Amino acid sequence: MNSIPKDIIYFVPQYTENGDGVLILFLSGEKKVLPMSIRSFSKKLYSLYAIDCQAIKKLISQRIGQKNLLPIVLPDATFIPVKTRKAVVKTDPIFGYVNMSQIFKIDDKTDHFEMLLRCGAVLSCLGSAKYFKKRITLASVITDYLQGIWAQGALKIKEECELENVFGLE
Repeated sequence: MNSIPKDIIYFVPQYTENGDGVLILFLSGEKKVLPMSIRSFSKKLYSLYAIDCQAIKKLISQRIGQKNLLPIVLPDATFIPVKTRKAVVKTDPIFGYVNMSQIFKIDDKTDHFEMLLRCGAVLSCLGSAKYFKKRITLASVITDYLQGIWAQGALKIKEECELENVFGLE
């Protein structure tokens, strides 16, 4: 991936001929499908910033009191999970992620909601608009918190994560 995460409007799971794929919409209007799972793609996003995926998820989980469907918070972008499709098989990924800064308006429909994005694109989503708005609020809180930590540097991150001596040395 050559693009900066803040240039991504959304990335959602998509079925391809070869299995799982990720459909990405960029600010430029370009759409690209990568042959990988959503999970692998999100790990790559974290690795661009040398962020330990498991450690940051644990920190986010503790701060917002939620274990699943956590936002992806990076130094220059926050992505909020949103249900974008129904699973064909029980283990299929159904949640994509939308760049929080790109959300313009949310229209609640009878059985789904539509998200109007700043670029003019519309993303049709399953589930409740009310619940998604709660996710936006939680993502805003954790983004502000982590931006403050990142501004203070790595030592503060180490303190916040309550890291133990992983090597067992004294």
